[in-house]
Amino acid sequence: MILGRLRQREDAISAFDKALALKPDYQEAWVNRGVSFGVLQQHDEAFESFSKAVEFQANDAVAWLNRGLAAAELGRDQEALESFDKAIRFNPKLVKAWDNRGEVLLRLGQDAEALTSFDQALEIEPDYAKAIYHKAACYALQREFDLALENLQQAIRLAPSFRSEAQTESAFAALANDDWFRELVGPGA
Repeated sequence: MILGRLRQREDAISAFDKALALKPDYQEAWVNRGVSFGVLQQHDEAFESFSKAVEFQANDAVAWLNRGLAAAELGRDQEALESFDKAIRFNPKLVKAWDNRGEVLLRLGQDAEALTSFDQALEIEPDYAKAIYHKAACYALQREFDLALENLQQAIRLAPSFRSEAQTESAFAALANDDWFRELVGPGA
């Protein structure tokens, strides 16, 4: 089944390439080509496709978001940050852009600005579990353990899958022996 889906993505890329050979400025084909490459974990090709998409339609917030996601996967944090900023400029309510912007800022050691981005995401969508989880990780890195645990508890309540993710999250390493943390994330912490 998975192989079938991957084959469908490869076929889709081939179809997009044919469409782009006929109409190189077909922005939607560039976006969909990028999404397909992203699903296949071919982030260089995804990044290039999204770059072409925004070349043809510079105000496409979702294309900028996806370009940022591809750049982040490639470890190109500055390009990712610039892309997320463009996505936000064209759609200030794009929760995923705010959250991913915060993640990149966190990796760059800009914790305070990362928290601001997570808060922006949560102002738009108060129960966006990913932003709450990322906020918990940020607080843990700042050694604000009570705030980290409160946010982690809320994230797990909203999305129980964060329980297992927190077990291996390096940001929570300093909490590994904390009773509340172990109670939250369960065995294996």
